[in-house]
Amino acid sequence: MSSVRSALLFSFAERYVLIIIGLASNLLIARLLTPAEIGVYSVTLAVMSIAQVLRDFGVASYLIQEKELNDDHIRTALGVTLLIGVGLGLVVFAAAPWVADFYREPRMRNLLWLASLNFLLLPFSTISLALLRRGLAFKPLVAVNFIATLAGAVASVGLSWAGFGPMALVAGTLVVSATTGFAAWCARGDRRMLRPSLSHWRSLFKFGAQSSVVGVITSVSMDINDLAVGKLMGFTPVALLSRAQGLMNLFHRDLMGSVRNVAYPAYAKAVREHQAMEPLYVSSVTYVCVVAWPFYGFVSLYALETLRLLFGPQWDAAAPLVPLFCLAGALAAAGSLVGNLMVAMGRMDLLTRMEVFFQPARAVAIVAAAAYWREPWACAAALAVTTLLQLPLIYVVKGRFLPNDWSALCHQLGRSLIVASLALALPGLLLCLHPRELGQPLPAAWFALAIVSCCVSWLFALSLCRHPLAADPVFAKLTRFWRRPADNAAQNG
Repeated sequence: MSSVRSALLFSFAERYVLIIIGLASNLLIARLLTPAEIGVYSVTLAVMSIAQVLRDFGVASYLIQEKELNDDHIRTALGVTLLIGVGLGLVVFAAAPWVADFYREPRMRNLLWLASLNFLLLPFSTISLALLRRGLAFKPLVAVNFIATLAGAVASVGLSWAGFGPMALVAGTLVVSATTGFAAWCARGDRRMLRPSLSHWRSLFKFGAQSSVVGVITSVSMDINDLAVGKLMGFTPVALLSRAQGLMNLFHRDLMGSVRNVAYPAYAKAVREHQAMEPLYVSSVTYVCVVAWPFYGFVSLYALETLRLLFGPQWDAAAPLVPLFCLAGALAAAGSLVGNLMVAMGRMDLLTRMEVFFQPARAVAIVAAAAYWREPWACAAALAVTTLLQLPLIYVVKGRFLPNDWSALCHQLGRSLIVASLALALPGLLLCLHPRELGQPLPAAWFALAIVSCCVSWLFALSLCRHPLAADPVFAKLTRFWRRPADNAAQNG
């Protein structure tokens, strides 16, 4: 448990540093580029993300979960990723003119041509990063990702300032890929240059084919906002949706990325050691929700202020979309680790069938909402509704390979909900005492007071409700400055 806790701490430290760098670069880029330019990049990125899933082919997950990993497995993984990377790079390069004509945006051709170079760089980082994650070596991973993200941010902001428009953002991704590959290779204790091979391609293909199906379907569903809205409504609505969803992704993608990076190898390790999995799962999802729900609640209450702080006044129109995305994120948090659990327990088949059913349904709902209402809020509402309908079905599927302990799960999630409600009480009261004027954010001092009140209330609520997180050694250190006087008083009494 101590190794998992250390891995989580390093993973969260990494994620917080990356978030700070990302927010700083986004803050500058949002002021250097127009919403239309960012919208063009968002649609380009959505097109690329589908190919990126195929490029990975589940190789990282395959290396992490393989029970008896040896050099032949690693050489096969390298050979497969190189073949797929080169092939996909050529496909994207050839398809770029057609995609640009489809969206009637000539700039997308050059953006896709430049972005296709990523497929030649990423195979070299995939193997090293997977091996570091398998060994829960998150300390070197922090350094690798920090260096790569900082280099990419400097490149993106510098080129944006120089007037390269959305091309600057694509160039930044190339810098990240190249830096990650070199730094991850240096971070490995074993820096041998293994030759590519295909000796174990059958076992990798069996695992990777299912993983790729899941990844492609999930990627299409997640990016359907940008793909559909870009065609139906134009690039400015795409940018508004992207900014509103970006606030949700501060937790769903960025902070939860830290948890998932540790949860999957930790679950896989527990399976190899024949540990009881349901208590471990209930504990992990309880920890996730007690952090996620106050975050989403606060961002929903103070959407306009958060957007102004991060991106400036030109994004105010995205504020009404934020609560819908946050509702979807809060619902998704309660089932966000089931996929990691499925893969770790060798049930990729169930995950594949579940995603093949769920994700197209979500995509159809979002596209239908965009086509019928032609308004960004309809896409956000469709995402929230489909996530609500999906959550109970996720646990039905989970029960097929690991029986649900409903009593423990509901009890612990109930505690997380009470903690979230108490944490949001003061920020909600402050908003009632000082309602914002139409279209204007609250004063900065009032917004800062709301943030502090939420954080302090959350810490006290954890102790008051005796939430499992309150028993964690890290939390005990954070709260010892107010717990000690109370403990001393109890002992003297």
